[in-house]
Amino acid sequence: MQVRIEDVSPVEKKMFVEIPWETVSRKLGDAYKELGKGVALKGFRKGKVPRPVLEQVYGPRVNAEVATQLVRESFFQASEEHNLAAVAEPRVEEAVAIKKGQPFTFAAIIEIRGEVVPQDYTGLTIERRKLGIPESAVDEALAQLRREHTELRPIEGRDVTAPGDIVGLSVTGTIGEHEINQPQFAVDLDDTEREPLPGMREALIGIPLDTKDKQLEITVPEDYKDESIRGRKAVLTVTILEVRAKEVPALDDEFAKDTGKADTLDALRAVLRKELEDREQDVIDREAREGALRELIKKNQIPVAGSLVERAVELQYARLRQMLGMKPERGNPGLTHELREKMRPAGADEVRGQLVLEAIADKEGLTVSDDELTAHIEATAKARGVAPAKLRAEWQRDGRIDSITYTLRQDKVLAFLVAKAQVTEVEKLSQQGTPLPEAPVAHDHDHDHDEPGHVHGPDCDHDH
Repeated sequence: MQVRIEDVSPVEKKMFVEIPWETVSRKLGDAYKELGKGVALKGFRKGKVPRPVLEQVYGPRVNAEVATQLVRESFFQASEEHNLAAVAEPRVEEAVAIKKGQPFTFAAIIEIRGEVVPQDYTGLTIERRKLGIPESAVDEALAQLRREHTELRPIEGRDVTAPGDIVGLSVTGTIGEHEINQPQFAVDLDDTEREPLPGMREALIGIPLDTKDKQLEITVPEDYKDESIRGRKAVLTVTILEVRAKEVPALDDEFAKDTGKADTLDALRAVLRKELEDREQDVIDREAREGALRELIKKNQIPVAGSLVERAVELQYARLRQMLGMKPERGNPGLTHELREKMRPAGADEVRGQLVLEAIADKEGLTVSDDELTAHIEATAKARGVAPAKLRAEWQRDGRIDSITYTLRQDKVLAFLVAKAQVTEVEKLSQQGTPLPEAPVAHDHDHDHDEPGHVHGPDCDHDH
């Protein structure tokens, strides 16, 4: 096989290949031999059809299949011999048809990672929000904890509903043109924020606990938050299924002890403040890393292969659907050409960020040790309430260890960038940073990492 490679761009090469007829003939022979095993034609027994007859009937199909096989095999061989660091299958641009006695020739474009030399990655100018938890946030955390420890008791000593009750209802009727049919529906007569309709709580207070088929008429205000029912009239029929009274714990030292977090109310407030500060500090640290990544990408607008950008766009689209609670869709039919165009710049920057972070990690010798990986597994296992050994086995079974190590390595590079940055403390960020990638670009490809010819690139879910 003769191979000649020319540079097309920093991320593309053109490969010219000539495969001798001897190789082509052998591949054709193998293909017809395999085909003949299962073919049954009129006048011939199964597996006994002569090759000339097979060539007459199936020639174009076999030639096309062999040509595809030759392109793929020569691509893998050339990628390994010339260290191409390809990131996608070749795109054939020129190819002659297979002809008996003649070499098979083709030319193909190969997208590559390209050389990445990171520039100006120390001294990045970033902002960091100051840590500040207002007392009102501690009050809300305490109120939430109090709600979690509130018990629901059967009603005793009265026969009508009252503020503080939780009322279980069945509701039918209409709100404007909208039909309502809720066989089981709960309303907290204390909760103004989650009131189903304005005025519904008030209408349910002071009515008999055994109310059946009560008619309610409620007019929704013109400024109601839900535009679809603003100004509409609700005509509802409600039946009480069950009523429970809330027993809210007093805010005292006994309550603090019951939470298991502290022995006094003051100590409980201190514990809650520390928890809020720790969570907020994690957010602030993430924002700083995102800011560093944004500035890094600005200073390193390297060319990136189009196939990597397309994969990044598809992953961003999948993450967006997941964030919105939408089911995955096969083939991404909702990802239209117009939407792809809008998402492509962000996809390109996501690829740039990952490639430059990798290059910095290599240059600075930043790696993830076995101890660091173990610590991450143990922390994740603790948060999930499972045994570390079980979680490690699960990740190994699913082939996720390399992907997680990759992400940990990129996190380490981002922490390095923040440590080397020029940081300004601010009350509020002036702009949002680049979202941190959750995983390497396109880790859902279907080839085997151990198969001959697999070319490692930023589309792989492991270190290389």
